[in-house]
Amino acid sequence: MKRYIFFLVVAVMVLTATAQEKKTTTIEFEKTTIDLGKFGQEDPVKECFFVFKNTGNKKLYIHSVSPACGCTSRRFPTHAIEPGASDTIFITYNGEGKSPRKFRTSITVHSNTTPEMTTLIIKGEMLPAKVKEVPIIEVEE
Repeated sequence: MKRYIFFLVVAVMVLTATAQEKKTTTIEFEKTTIDLGKFGQEDPVKECFFVFKNTGNKKLYIHSVSPACGCTSRRFPTHAIEPGASDTIFITYNGEGKSPRKFRTSITVHSNTTPEMTTLIIKGEMLPAKVKEVPIIEVEE
């Protein structure tokens, strides 16, 4: 019986230590969707940013920011964000070589928060390039 109690006490201690190691916090974004609006195919690169705040009481670490498609790149803070502090995730959409269309793509933020993942959305519409009018020159024969 003493052995059983000993193993039970050790198990509780291990579980408590493991639970204390997994410190989490919370993150709050000013907005989670950004509409880039309509833009022409001749200017296919658009930039935007998502501002967030560490609303918890522990340091916030962003582990990764994963766009859903290759047309989107990102830049995010790799340092600890203190409780109450704000920072920014920068997103670049590159529609070069893409057909004119409406788009909606997601960016997944992985961090030490509860919940661990936050989904951000960018959307917009790339319009066909404007056709340049070329004057017609009549040639006399």
